[in-house]
Amino acid sequence: MAQLAARYQIKLPSNEREYKIEHNKMGTTAWWTTRLRHLQRTHLDTVHRDLNLVSKRQACYTSNTAVMLFSDAQQRAEHYLDTTELENREGKRVSLREIAEHSISNPAVRNAEFMVRIKGFEQVSKLYSHVAQFFTLTCPSRFHPTLHTGEPNPNFDGSTVRDAQRWLQECWELIRAKLHRCGIRPYGFRIVEPHHDGTPHWHLLLFTAADDGQRLDQYIRHYMLREGGKGAEKYRVKTEVIDPAKGSAVGYIAKYVSKNIDGKHLDTDLEGKPASEASQRITAWARTWKIRQFQQIGGPSVQVWRELRRIKPSDPSAAAVEQARCAADAGDWAAFVIAMGGVNLPRRDRPISPYREHHEIIDFSTGEVLPDDTAWHGGKKAPRTLGLQTPQQVIVTRTDQWTAIKTGGSRRKVAPQGPPEEGAFRRAAPSLGPV
Repeated sequence: MAQLAARYQIKLPSNEREYKIEHNKMGTTAWWTTRLRHLQRTHLDTVHRDLNLVSKRQACYTSNTAVMLFSDAQQRAEHYLDTTELENREGKRVSLREIAEHSISNPAVRNAEFMVRIKGFEQVSKLYSHVAQFFTLTCPSRFHPTLHTGEPNPNFDGSTVRDAQRWLQECWELIRAKLHRCGIRPYGFRIVEPHHDGTPHWHLLLFTAADDGQRLDQYIRHYMLREGGKGAEKYRVKTEVIDPAKGSAVGYIAKYVSKNIDGKHLDTDLEGKPASEASQRITAWARTWKIRQFQQIGGPSVQVWRELRRIKPSDPSAAAVEQARCAADAGDWAAFVIAMGGVNLPRRDRPISPYREHHEIIDFSTGEVLPDDTAWHGGKKAPRTLGLQTPQQVIVTRTDQWTAIKTGGSRRKVAPQGPPEEGAFRRAAPSLGPV
């Protein structure tokens, strides 16, 4: 199996323990299907880019094949949503489609939440008299296979989309480390989107103290321009200082958010393509290369925000988090940031954090209670988010355990679990009490 993985250029971990875990997974159909599908999508998209078939004159942002494969995956997901329900221990059933429509899986909900958070950061920046800057970071010419004219780029060195994204990530790691050493704590958002030829570039909306704005721009330019090239000074980094008198930070970034989610409220994109079509192709590009399109920089955890919105006002255990809960319930990100200690407080020092815990296995023959933290393949399970915690208490927001069931059918089969000890019993309810 390792030889077969090497043949398909599937990288296996070098660590002995991790290799054993991966070796156990390799015995399943799902492991091979997932990786070979991903290899298929990325390889085909790379071939199209190398042949200059991905450009604004051919197929913009990504290949037509990638869009087709993405559409097929979407249809499978839609079918799964329509034919699956969730059932709790009391027998109550909820349609998975209904849950998806009210979660961030829904593009409209995701768009609305993102805009609320951007607006909140802007309100906080005004409260602290911070300045906002909008940066556009672009890869060197060697990462671009096609010129804007549609002609092949003579400087292209065969780099893939993943190579270009990794280059930007490495630059940002250096920038972030430098900012940390200098005591500069920017906050805001990052958006990743493709050029017309599929090469990624970043948009950064960052808020900082007024005295740090110039140094922030200086450090970003220093590390982004460490690899020279013709036109690097002009095209590699573009900086716009947002003047509140001319426009808001929300206005600057709104079109990029909409373009990368669903294309609503836009007629065309920068390449003159219909916004809805551009949005579909950009999403297909991001899914093909597993690129995270949106990321928050600084500020409190959005996971805490979402869990607070699950708490009912009548819950007596929520008194300790009432200020933050009210802000989250009202959709006021600025008030939530203040209730969580401001924008620059380290997450370990925040008054509220997610509470995660493993389920437990109880062996009635010995009375031993063990955490159910080992998966069937021998790897460690990540603990599930069950609620929130403060230094004084735990607030459980997820009291039910749900099982996926096919509509009109029996419980869906799951991956085989290792044999429990004799007399073992899985307890689904979390253990409550102070941390």
